[in-house]
Amino acid sequence: MNMKQVSDPLVLDGESLSPGLLVETAQSGRDVALSEDAWARILASRRIVDDIVESGQAAYGVTTGVGSQKDFTVSSDAVASYNERLIKAHATRVPGPTLKPETVRAVLIYMANAFGSGFSGVSEDLVRLLINRINTGDMPEIDASGSVGASDLVPLAQIAHWLLSSEEAKANGLPRAKEAISLINSNAVSLSTGAEQLSEAERLLSMFDVTAAVSLEGFRGNPWAVSEQANATHRREGQVKSARAMRRILAESVLWQTGEPRFLQDPLSFRCASQVHGAAWEVYVRARDVWTTELNAVHDNPIIDVDTGWAISQGNMDSTGMTLAIDNLRQALAKVCDVSGERLHKQQWPAFSGLPTGLSEEGSAMGGVQFLNLGHIAASLIASAKIWASPHLLISVGQVADGVEDTAGYALHTVHDLSRLIDAAWKIVTVEIIISVWAILRRRVEPESLGEGVRRVVECIQPLLPIHTEGEEIFRIGPVVDLVRSGDLLNDSR
Repeated sequence: MNMKQVSDPLVLDGESLSPGLLVETAQSGRDVALSEDAWARILASRRIVDDIVESGQAAYGVTTGVGSQKDFTVSSDAVASYNERLIKAHATRVPGPTLKPETVRAVLIYMANAFGSGFSGVSEDLVRLLINRINTGDMPEIDASGSVGASDLVPLAQIAHWLLSSEEAKANGLPRAKEAISLINSNAVSLSTGAEQLSEAERLLSMFDVTAAVSLEGFRGNPWAVSEQANATHRREGQVKSARAMRRILAESVLWQTGEPRFLQDPLSFRCASQVHGAAWEVYVRARDVWTTELNAVHDNPIIDVDTGWAISQGNMDSTGMTLAIDNLRQALAKVCDVSGERLHKQQWPAFSGLPTGLSEEGSAMGGVQFLNLGHIAASLIASAKIWASPHLLISVGQVADGVEDTAGYALHTVHDLSRLIDAAWKIVTVEIIISVWAILRRRVEPESLGEGVRRVVECIQPLLPIHTEGEEIFRIGPVVDLVRSGDLLNDSR
């Protein structure tokens, strides 16, 4: 992480956190703090927890066990030991992928924001410990799995164990009553990982818009399909956004002139680009809105209600809404990838492109993008994207915790598959842009005839392509992927 680039701390108030702000803060190392109102709410709800423990009344996870052990009482003299052991018991380590340090930091930021809402009943000392650890920048190694989407219990227990193993925690007698369950009972890992993917999905969709415009140039297609007149009749916000971006890239292109496009009407993968991309943009906005709501929600169970003085048991940790949003986004992105595949193949197909097979030199058995198997690589990646787009919401969780936990949302699973799909999509969009630039160069289109944004893309991509040297060395598309993924080609298309 690039630490401490921003001097003013982000003040968390329990209601103003967004996916973009969470990711930016976690990755930049910016300090965080709580608002004065948040500290007041924390103190008020903690007094109620202390009263519940002192009175001995039954309160889930406060004076009782959890899950299938909810009917067993935890005595006041065993509260500290119970909370400590509950965390260690849930922190089981399983070999496999681990979370990035900035993701762990994002988890802590979400937790501080949620505790600031005043519904968890944790102590002021615990929240100060949390804030201090966020601002130090040193994060632990945490497993990236172990959640079925009814709280990210296992990775959160590992984070909690790390927090409570510090000298500061021991000096303040942490954890106290209810603090173990509050630390582990949320979807903080799913939310933090998902926020990172949503930020990347926005850049990815913008890049698909750019690439579709470059493909129109390579295909010598008809840009009037994305004209303001064509899109105004459909009135879909996402479609309008996508078409506007493509028009910016194609500004000043000769394709807008009568007689320049090769066909009166192009294949649907070109003609419907703004419609397909636009639908994906709308699904993305919906997912971002869901994430914003959840980042300012409290998943803790039970919640502490200051007005009644009760610990209310409920199911706010359910992640169905989160999973539904990301399931839809994965399907939308897979569709965008599929249409991208159609465009990149049409540009290699003489019947559609009007160029030699695979964009090779005329009459040659060697050279061109087909000679490099780029079409096969794209097809394989598109197949993977479709596999990772399958919905997760309806997978049965089975009978967990002796049947008490009989449903779950699988939020972390859907977020992990979104990450895999996005990674494949960056490679797919890169292959399309390689082929489109290759087609532009193969047609010997004069740079001044291209759209203003397309010229810049061609200038950046051309030096990375092995045109006329195909097969002399192994072509590595990694540098092109890195350039495309960096966002440098987006310019002001967004």
